[in-house]
Amino acid sequence: MTLKEIAAMAGVSVATVSYVLNNTAQVSDETRQKVEKIIKETGYRSNILAKSLRKNESRLIGVIVEDVTVWHTAYIIDGINEIAEARGYNIILSNLRLLSKIESQFEHISIFKKEIDKVVDVLIGMQVDGIIYVGMHDRKINDILHDMKKPVVYCYCYTDGERSSVRYSNEKSEYQLTQMLIQSGHRNFGVIYGLKESEPAKLRFKGLKKALDEADIELKSENIVYGNWTYKDGKEAGKKLLNKKDYPHAIIAMNDDMAVGANDAAKELGIRIPDDVSIIGFDNADIVHYVSPKITTVDRPLQEMGYRSMELLLDSISGASVGDVNITLPCALVEGESVKKRN
Repeated sequence: MTLKEIAAMAGVSVATVSYVLNNTAQVSDETRQKVEKIIKETGYRSNILAKSLRKNESRLIGVIVEDVTVWHTAYIIDGINEIAEARGYNIILSNLRLLSKIESQFEHISIFKKEIDKVVDVLIGMQVDGIIYVGMHDRKINDILHDMKKPVVYCYCYTDGERSSVRYSNEKSEYQLTQMLIQSGHRNFGVIYGLKESEPAKLRFKGLKKALDEADIELKSENIVYGNWTYKDGKEAGKKLLNKKDYPHAIIAMNDDMAVGANDAAKELGIRIPDDVSIIGFDNADIVHYVSPKITTVDRPLQEMGYRSMELLLDSISGASVGDVNITLPCALVEGESVKKRN
């Protein structure tokens, strides 16, 4: 079924049918209803690809995610979709499924460069106007996407190349969280570090160490225990920190899974939270809302990262932005019941 056939059936011009479909000009109610009825009865659908070739725009955005099962990804996609809907764009989502392939070995992502190139080529073949690449771990990535004459924005990751990016503040957020503990009277600290080579872990440690140094508080080396972001690692680290006479009275876990693990370790050792030890996490994951006491944590602006990524991309597509923009969004403290003020 073509526009010409629809026009013949309705007894109107092809231009009139186009006006009805695109709502681009005044058409009488009688004519509009007649055309819309025929469109509905015939099941006509406009050819988006053909239209994009004529107008040199498709109003399609390619979104490549490293792994859709990583929980923060859904919130970012939701933010991207919300702006897309408001601005009249559609999303084509490509899931690289990298979590099961590389787990936490992010340096191995280059192994899948050919597969990623294929995904990009498919999206370009579908005439997308631009691409958003969503990481599963906040880090610097280079040479992931091959050169293309399309606007690209990296979200939850960044690159040294000439591309825009949207991230959240790791260092400043952990600095502020540690300051809060210091202001609550804490002086004896333990740290459950994330994956040793992880960039977010390094930045978070830099932030907390800065706060401790400014307050002239020593962080004992034996009170730093490394984990791999999991509940199990957090529980094992919690036991190492708490199963001694002079255990720290404040434990900073670099994510919520490890914080909950430390929380359960404390309970098994008969140590009360927050009376004997305060525990804080990071991420505002669902898990912190289902443990007692509720863990104090940091909320990352995931949906806003999606909003800003889409806005940056659309500005680039329209030519409204000049050059690349790199945005780092602030996080927010989410107070739970796991921190006690000490004298």
